[in-house]
Parts: sequence; structure tokens; C-alpha cells
Amino acid sequence: MLWGLSKDFGASGFRVGVLYTQNENLLAALANLNIFSGVSHPMQMITAELLKDDDFVDSFLLDARAQLNWSYTICTRKLEEMVIPYVPAEAGLFVYADFSSVLPEQTFDGEARFASFMQDVARVVMTPGQSQRDRKPGMFRICYTWVSPGVLEIAMERLSCVVAKIRRYHWDNLDSIILDDVAKV
Repeated sequence: MLWGLSKDFGASGFRVGVLYTQNENLLAALANLNIFSGVSHPMQMITAELLKDDDFVDSFLLDARAQLNWSYTICTRKLEEMVIPYVPAEAGLFVYADFSSVLPEQTFDGEARFASFMQDVARVVMTPGQSQRDRKPGMFRICYTWVSPGVLEIAMERLSCVVAKIRRYHWDNLDSIILDDVAKV
């Protein structure tokens, strides 16, 4: 089992993780790496104090789960409205969505153009599938946990607006007048 503070507690700067295993071969292979990945004594103390407070941990994780669920619902509801297929999440901090139907061309250049277009016009940043070694152009990772639900709603509405305009006007007919209202959402 591998666990770290970064996902459950939003403490990525703490760089504290734990590996629990009964696999002797894995332990032997990792034994020499400990010198390069040791956790400082102050960080060990902070982590121990944090994890000792059961009431805080239980309350924090309960609230975090509720917020994650709400943000996931905002994201997937809008993707369904746009008729954009996605991989339903079982856990995690992002949704993997298939925007291939709205690419200017079915290539990774088309994917890059779409990503740049979304960033420039809608001010929405999504991680292209190519950067995650996906073989299919048009797959994007949407991290729905990085912003507040209010900001996520704005971003998803802008995304929806751009997708609707691409479908209506096609790539060759998009101009600044047609796209003028996207950033005002």
C-alpha cells in the first residue's frame, strides 16, 4: 500500500509518504533508496501530530469527501449536457474526457490546437492525453479538485459554450465576434 499526505490532505508540499508492504523483494530493492528519500524530523513530528488528532482527521476527511463529490458532480453533469464521453471516476481527483468529436482534426496537432484554444478563449486549462501517453487524440484530463466549486462551475460553463460554438460554426468559421462572449460567462 502506498499513501501520502498530498492527496488526502492537500499537502503536496509536505512530501511525506508511506509504503507498507510484506513483499521482501520490494523492501530489499528499496532499502538503498532511503538515504535519498528520508523525511526530515520536523516533518515527521508535524505528520505525527496531525494523524494523532482523530477528531480532526475524521472531520477533515468527511468534509473533503463531500466537497470532492460535489465538484465531481458539477464536472460530470456538464460533460453529460455537452454529450462528451468520459471515464467515470471510482476515486481520484480528475475526470478523463473524450473531446475527439470537437477537434479541428483527429491528430495530436488537433488536440494541441484545441487545448490552446480552450486556454486562450475560455481560460480553461485541461491536460491533453498525449502528455499522458494516450494513443487517441482528443482525450483530456480535467482536474475538478484544483479550484473551488464556484470557479469550476464557471470553467465548465465556458467549456460548454466553446464546445457548442465549435459544433455550430465549425472551426473554419470561428472568429472573435462569435467567441466574444465566452470569457464573460
